Amino acid sequence: MGDYILVIGNDATDIFKHYNVSEMHGLNILDAQAEEVDKTKGNGVYMYGLTNYDPADKKLTAKAPYKPFIFLNMGTFKKYSLTEQATAVMHETMHMGILLNKWNIKDKEEEVIGTAEEEANKIIAKLKGLNLLKK
Repeated sequence: MGDYILVIGNDATDIFKHYNVSEMHGLNILDAQAEEVDKTKGNGVYMYGLTNYDPADKKLTAKAPYKPFIFLNMGTFKKYSLTEQATAVMHETMHMGILLNKWNIKDKEEEVIGTAEEEANKIIAKLKGLNLLKK
């Protein structure tokens, strides 16, 4: 995970706490604290995972010291099957692959997908090692 940071949280607020911010990327900690998402009231945010720039990376460089992050909300993960959990990790690593290629993967599609698969496998192994995935 050299090009990005993996943040594993217990609930959707942990990514805000990790960066010590109350909002980032159009999301805020108050909505993350909502017990359920109710779009009719405009509250709550569903966050299974999130991939984005470090909120301090104002120039969107995606380079140290402002590496982008993949956040995984284990509070939500535990509700899903192992297959769904693995799919969610792959979903986030695909987002990271696109971000690291500056949103341009034309002529790099196989490379980006291959890297996302490798990174997903590393993350899944890490989560298994921490006993955070279903058996």
